Amino acid sequence: MLNRPFVAMAACLVAAACVFPYSSLASESGSWLTLKHEYFWDKNGVWNHTPVMELALALTRKWSIGWEQEVDVVSGASRRLGSDEVAPFFGRENDAVSGASKVEVRHSENPSVTYAHGGVSLSGGVYYSDESDYTSLAPSAAIAWEFNERNTTLGMNYAEFFDDFHPQGEFSMEGGKKRITSLGATVAQTVSPLTLIGLTASYVKSWGNLGHPYNPPMDANGVMLTEVVPDKKMGVAISAQWVQGFFIGEALNSINLDSRSYADDWGLKSITLDAKWNYRVNEGTTIRFRGRYYYQTGTDFALPFYSGAETFRTADIRFYPFTSYLAGIRLASVFPDSWSAVGWLPDSWDIKYDFLWRDTQGDPDPIAGQPRSIRYQLYEPEENYTQGVVMIGMTFDLP
Repeated sequence: MLNRPFVAMAACLVAAACVFPYSSLASESGSWLTLKHEYFWDKNGVWNHTPVMELALALTRKWSIGWEQEVDVVSGASRRLGSDEVAPFFGRENDAVSGASKVEVRHSENPSVTYAHGGVSLSGGVYYSDESDYTSLAPSAAIAWEFNERNTTLGMNYAEFFDDFHPQGEFSMEGGKKRITSLGATVAQTVSPLTLIGLTASYVKSWGNLGHPYNPPMDANGVMLTEVVPDKKMGVAISAQWVQGFFIGEALNSINLDSRSYADDWGLKSITLDAKWNYRVNEGTTIRFRGRYYYQTGTDFALPFYSGAETFRTADIRFYPFTSYLAGIRLASVFPDSWSAVGWLPDSWDIKYDFLWRDTQGDPDPIAGQPRSIRYQLYEPEENYTQGVVMIGMTFDLP
């Protein structure tokens, strides 16, 4: 919910080389339509279905427009199942029931326009997302300049988010407006015909209502408290990319390595190491293997237990220390050439599965005489958090 704006905050400035290689599958006209469906599940019993439409239309050799449309159907947290029933979890009574825990529908739109000529690319767009208790509107712009015989690329991007969080139910008096400013800059350099390196710097400033009241913290005695977090945050990130191509027989393959370091003035720091191997099976089929390591510290105010007298307090797992590992596989290929004779049939397809393990254990059962510690991780205390994402997509080349 609160992470939704960051989905649109992408600034992929070495995009042609760093993302999954669709070049062999792309439409010659530059126009295409992709339909895909993602299914998400996690250890807390949350599930999410997301159908997505992505459309790109080349108007001229210089101008193109795009449109991305998403619809989310999400179950919410497992402490409330469906929209009417409240259920215990492993025989334990629930600590809270909130409006965030019922089945909800969210939709988002992201129209964009791009101008590209002579090594210069300009693009702009507007992201809009709406659900029952959260609305986000974000204009964005980006520029990229290729020079040095197109071996060097400089890029900059900007986005401004105008968000409104209006909680429901017993939390309806909390919430408020939030602003996010995102700035980014990238330099990418072709070192050899098979090697590309890049460096990206990002700055994000947030202010307003930055909390998540649906997961209220507790004091040491188990009494629920109101979440209170600072109303301003500034974060910076530095990323380095390395893309190395190599041949296996006559097939061109590549390894993409990405490292990212992040820090903000809430005291949270993180390190991300991401590796992808794109293996070309044949002219039209590619498999991507992925592994990612992530570690973060907690914020300065995220404590194991609260007395209730603290200036800031939270139970949001995003603000606590944890380590996670992700493994994924993605397969993309083309349909037979004979399909092109029938205009409404897709030209290519891809399928992806990602599995993530995090060292966050389930909330412990309350023990008389001992303080309560709750993070709304509603599974057994000796188990760890896991999640999975399955995506299936088809692409139609447009004339």
